[in-house]
Order: sequence, then structure tokens, then C-alpha cells
Amino acid sequence: MHARIDELAEQIVSLDSLEQEMLLDLVAELNFQRGLKALSDKYRARLAREGKLDQRADEVLAELRRIREDIAASDYRSWRSRHETTQH
Repeated sequence: MHARIDELAEQIVSLDSLEQEMLLDLVAELNFQRGLKALSDKYRARLAREGKLDQRADEVLAELRRIREDIAASDYRSWRSRHETTQH
């Protein structure tokens, strides 16, 4: 394994600086894509476990909207109760 890494390192340092930069950009892009794929796979597995894998997009958006509204209402109640106690 180390020999392979050493060989790759030798190849990389033999590239000119522009090629090295292009290579690093490509590696970063591939890692980003791999991360997105892993995240997507985890999310799809979760949806499958929850029986929501075939849920329509409008249903997902409606559920997210409801969650957002619940959080906003809860945050507002917390803020209001703190604000009212400091006013009295």
C-alpha cells in the first residue's frame, strides 16, 4: 500500500503546478460527489425504513413545511415566555 502511495506521489510531483492544481480540484470534486452519494444512500435507506421511499415530492414538502411551522411556533412560545418574564 505504501509503495502505491509513494508511486502516486512521485507521479504527482512530476506534474507541473497547473496540472497538480487541476488534479487537486478533480480529487476534491470526486470526494464531494462521493460524500453526496453516501448521504443520499443513507437518506434513501432511512426513507425505506420509514416506509416513505415512494412518497411524492409534494407530500415531502408539505411535511417539511409542517415541521418548520411547528418549530417556529415552539420557538416563538419560548421567546414570548422569556420576554414576558423579563418585562414583569
